[in-house]
Amino acid sequence: MRARKPMTMPRVVCPSPVSSVDGNQSIGTLTHAGCRNTVVFSSASGGAGTSVFAAMVAWRLAQRKLQCALVDCDFAAGGIDVLLGIENEPGLRFQTVDIPLGKTEGAALNGELPQWERVGVLASQPWNGSDPEPWTVSAVLEALAQANDVVVVDIGAPSALHSLPMLRQCRQVVLAELTVLGLARARAARAMMIRQGESRPIMVGVVPRGLSRRGGVVDAHEASEYLHEELAGVVAPDRGLHGDVLEGLGIRAIGKSSRKAVDAVVGVIETGLGGDVP
Repeated sequence: MRARKPMTMPRVVCPSPVSSVDGNQSIGTLTHAGCRNTVVFSSASGGAGTSVFAAMVAWRLAQRKLQCALVDCDFAAGGIDVLLGIENEPGLRFQTVDIPLGKTEGAALNGELPQWERVGVLASQPWNGSDPEPWTVSAVLEALAQANDVVVVDIGAPSALHSLPMLRQCRQVVLAELTVLGLARARAARAMMIRQGESRPIMVGVVPRGLSRRGGVVDAHEASEYLHEELAGVVAPDRGLHGDVLEGLGIRAIGKSSRKAVDAVVGVIETGLGGDVP
């Protein structure tokens, strides 16, 4: 039997940050108040479970008596309502939001959102219309931030921040797949965020599905050293949850494989809210 080649972590060089989108400086960022309680979730590796993890965090925040909105800003894929099993519930989707004057009331928006586990959900359905304009996204996020204790935003990939500059100054949570390639991508994403003037992201490790006997998985300590960031937690595969999502049953519980990581991220969010936590 051949000796197994040890895993070598690649060196990552981050490109210079993008300062604007197509030279348009008018989109801007959310106000300080809006950024304070908006948390953005992404992963540099596709299929890492970003939407599921973001939804669990939103659910846990609601369980802790915080009014929370879950917003799907992954305009390339979307469908968080389908993932949660509420796609047939009436209410707003991003493709049906109409803000002619660029302003809207958060309380009114909250009242039109489909509800999942006491969380208002604004999903994106790319198959049902075109992407919302950037000023619509800004107005919606600002309004929801003013009307909720926390706004959880799923953007899919960190590169989406190039087209969503209003979210760059918000708190970031990055899911890092615990493989050599996954960690290289996560390290590049972290470096990009820091170079663009954002705060250091919260990093969460994800053990990929389908690896036999954990072969190819980088341990949490080594991953933290490589990322130059302590992992807030590690999410392990959950076969039951994966099956439920594929069958359209949604997320029926926050399982043991995710609970510690979810609670750790919720704790950081609550600390960031400071005296506003009930």
